[in-house]
Amino acid sequence: MGTTELIIINDWTEEVKVYLTLDEGEEYISDISKIPFVKETTSSNQGYFVLGPGKFISYNSPQGKTFSGNIAFNSPPLNCPTDDFPMGINLAEFTLNSYSTNPKSWETVDISNVSGANSYLKFLLTDGEKWNAGPNHPNVTKFKNAALGKNIGNIGVFPYGCDICTASVAPPICGNKPIGAPSSPIPQTDAICNVQRAASNAGGTVSLFYMGPIPVHKV
Repeated sequence: MGTTELIIINDWTEEVKVYLTLDEGEEYISDISKIPFVKETTSSNQGYFVLGPGKFISYNSPQGKTFSGNIAFNSPPLNCPTDDFPMGINLAEFTLNSYSTNPKSWETVDISNVSGANSYLKFLLTDGEKWNAGPNHPNVTKFKNAALGKNIGNIGVFPYGCDICTASVAPPICGNKPIGAPSSPIPQTDAICNVQRAASNAGGTVSLFYMGPIPVHKV
């Protein structure tokens, strides 16, 4: 069993600020100061760095350490839209190299548009054992998000307000919806939001591409 490498790539024409927020737990990488490419810290488990156009960074967590958290672009995670980010923020979520923490666990990756979407993101899964999005999608090698309201049927994407993929149970409560969000959350018809594989199958590369900002369309 190997370890899974994460690569973050700026596939856009301008530099982008990348926020990394780490999950906390026993045998997790949870101290942001231990991540060598993070240049500025905002809390003990969150920080950011800047990627120029066409640039990338890579990270492979130490053996026996789970690497889990989320990545947001140009803003830290937000539960509700703001004046600066009226469409909200989407997240690239990941749990990698979790076997030592829990041998029966899963490696998972997804894109969460639950609180909005400001970025076009794409995951590319290469080498290593196969990833799946359930029995009907046994070999997922890539997936990406669309703008809010246009992700039904998109593997690996939690739609707006759908905190458990196929339903909206307890999403963030906000005074206003992100621009472009449907009037009511529209969940996926099948549980395809988590792309996963057994933690014992770790190895290969998970590449996250920032494909640029989603344009704001005033309504």
